[in-house]
Amino acid sequence: MYEKNTMLHLFQNLEYEILSKKPTILGLIQFREGFISLKNYP
Repeated sequence: MYEKNTMLHLFQNLEYEILSKKPTILGLIQFREGFISLKNYP
């Protein structure tokens, strides 16, 4: 459940950055790392 909450948080952060039209490199890196780690779960 923790992983799901983390992914939700990452998605919300990315959505906020897109809506504010100020995506940050760090935000995109964190989102990418979170997405990769999610795919590694069975």
